Amino acid sequence: MLSDPLLPNATKEGLRAAALARRGALEPSARIEAALAVAERADELNLAVGARVAGFWPIRDEIDPRPLMSALRERGHGLCLPVVTEPYLTFRELLRGAELVPAGFGTSAPGPEAAEVIPDVLLVPLAAFDRTGHRIGYGKGHYDRAIAGIGATRPLRLIGVAFSVQEIDTVPFEDHDRRLDTVVTETELIQCGA
Repeated sequence: MLSDPLLPNATKEGLRAAALARRGALEPSARIEAALAVAERADELNLAVGARVAGFWPIRDEIDPRPLMSALRERGHGLCLPVVTEPYLTFRELLRGAELVPAGFGTSAPGPEAAEVIPDVLLVPLAAFDRTGHRIGYGKGHYDRAIAGIGATRPLRLIGVAFSVQEIDTVPFEDHDRRLDTVVTETELIQCGA
């Protein structure tokens, strides 16, 4: 495990920057292998039969969740992708062959003709995470608001998807922060808080 000890004066911004620097230093071949290794853990996620899964379109040097999404589709799960809207993300159904359009924050998603759906599971992109399931996002709050909004009305499983180099010892958090249930990396599946 590559991690940063949390110093008393460590900030989320500093921890985010360090984790993103480690992520950015990964070789292209390591990124591809990591994405494929994550996809091989699809069965370990133990998703409910027919659960609708919100994936994400990778930006910058994020781990690519598309092989995992493909593996989940093969197992009968419906897919959707987020669109940046107010007050929080909305999710559009992702069908094979759907044309993708810009969806905000540098991502892509099906166009407005696609059905809006509510996911049962969110694959969550992140900058850094710890083993208790706390995460550092990109600082815009898009996922925090979506998690709070959807989670207020129905059960919602949160699965962080990241490279192992994004793990840190401790993420600073507030009482209202919702922890990830699981984090999947190229090296392991972490049941958070276990």
